Amino acid sequence: MASGGGNTLMLKRLIRELKPYRWQLAAAIFLTALNAGVPLLPPQFQRRIIDDALQRKDLHYIILLIAGLIGIYLLNSLVDSADSYLRHVLGQRFIFDLRTRLYEHLQRLSLSFFESRQTGDLMSRVTNDVRSLEMLVTHTTEFIIVDSLRLIGIIILLFSMEWRLALWALLPVPLVAIILRWFNKVIRPTFRQIRKDMGMINAELEENLAGMRVIQAYGQEPREFQDFLTVCRAYFQDTVRAILRWSTVFPGVRFLSSAGAALVLGVGAWMVIQGELSVGTLVAFVSYSAMFLEPINRLTEMDNAIQEALAAGERIYELLDSQPEIVDLPDAQDVESVQGAITFEHVSFVYPSGIEALHDVSFRVEPGETVALVGPSGAGKTSIANLVARFYDPTEGRVLLDGVDVRQIRLRSLRRHVVTVLQDTFLFSGTIRENLLYGRPEATEEEMIAAAKAAYAHDFIMAFPQGYDTEIGERGIRLSGGQKQRLALARAILANPRVLILDEATSSVDAEAEYWIQRALTEVLKGRTAIVIAHRLSTIRSADKIIVLEGGRVVEMGRHETLMQRAGLYSQLYARQVEMVALPYAASCTET
Repeated sequence: MASGGGNTLMLKRLIRELKPYRWQLAAAIFLTALNAGVPLLPPQFQRRIIDDALQRKDLHYIILLIAGLIGIYLLNSLVDSADSYLRHVLGQRFIFDLRTRLYEHLQRLSLSFFESRQTGDLMSRVTNDVRSLEMLVTHTTEFIIVDSLRLIGIIILLFSMEWRLALWALLPVPLVAIILRWFNKVIRPTFRQIRKDMGMINAELEENLAGMRVIQAYGQEPREFQDFLTVCRAYFQDTVRAILRWSTVFPGVRFLSSAGAALVLGVGAWMVIQGELSVGTLVAFVSYSAMFLEPINRLTEMDNAIQEALAAGERIYELLDSQPEIVDLPDAQDVESVQGAITFEHVSFVYPSGIEALHDVSFRVEPGETVALVGPSGAGKTSIANLVARFYDPTEGRVLLDGVDVRQIRLRSLRRHVVTVLQDTFLFSGTIRENLLYGRPEATEEEMIAAAKAAYAHDFIMAFPQGYDTEIGERGIRLSGGQKQRLALARAILANPRVLILDEATSSVDAEAEYWIQRALTEVLKGRTAIVIAHRLSTIRSADKIIVLEGGRVVEMGRHETLMQRAGLYSQLYARQVEMVALPYAASCTET
């Protein structure tokens, strides 16, 4: 979209975005037009003073003209103040609506969208790119309207005073237009790249701040600094390239404008000597010529801001034009209650990247059953969990909840009954109370405390001075791994889902935390259908059904005892886990 046609399309889209604000915009344009026209009056007063009042030596007329001049300056100040206020309020309203619309749209996009994008780049679009559009609406547009109207007014006045001299004043304009047309074509891709560079900087910064503990633990600060230096250097180099082009072109434009003004002064002086022009008219003409140069120079400089805003607009509208892959079908229904029966019918699933995760998978989970998913890394366990919660749709086959295809259930309704507790527990910055109530804000105090007790979290919560109102920091950084897991389980209990998808996370916590998490799990799973991505031997042994996956296929299915007798993949995986559990014990005995 580097072409002039691309610019036009983007500007048309921005104009359509401003339609809801047309009345405020009309008022702002009216004030802006006044702001453009009022400064054109003083040179006419100067002309009258020199050609009429001084010639007549009429002091009263001079005082009258000076008073009128002061009145015009006062009017200009009042109009400028009102214009500035209205434009800034309009700009802030436009940006407020656009930014919140962007955020709301992001909430609707599917999980696959976020898995293929960098968080920092998305943040840059919602912050920096939107800010560039705000500058366009609030400032750049004003300059364009004011300067364009002022240029038209000046040209009319110049031709009305002396058409021959006006032609000399306009002599540089065609050459300036040709230069700017070429510059627009050259500079647009550079500004687009600068926007991408800023997104990369935000992405790198966001990732580093989030992973600071890992960076410091492995002593990788120099490496991460070099990576950040690389993206900053790219931004610097592309920005310098744009500055070089800008500083090469625009001084030339200003030179042409100034040379035109010098020609006007020279030709005008000659016409005064020849008696073809009055001194007052020449003074007014020179004043208008100077005013003529100012909007031309500013319009050329505004081109920089326009190109930057258009590049930002491309990135914003690319985001707004992205459509969610997982949406409610037209005939989708709400479900008030579910039994919790889950059925996979010949399900195959290929990720957008082209990787096949599941192939012809079929099984059934009865209401209230706990099913453990077991298999090596990449076997398809997480893919099954994602399909049940409908973060993705199967490529082939059907996923049923109580005999109903999950695609026929509204997403909000489905996820009210199906809750996922991830291994990588995510807690929001805020209080413990806010995090517990996240899935069910209307829950009572008693219900919240009961859920915390069921997850064996109440005691450690009350050990904090502020109890449930304790601030836990960004992503729960002030809590231990075990505490975060129990809060996540309490949040799931409070949401009271009929189906629970659980990725066990006990391998990264100490023995005491593991004990309390396991007790909490026992409470969480009571009376619920549960699909557990199992890591613990106790969970595997006590599961009603074990589904063994390998390469995206179901290779074994049954209870623990049955699968052990078959001496297949499950027995190998189980033996490996037993060996891993036994190793620390054997090591401690050796040390003793």
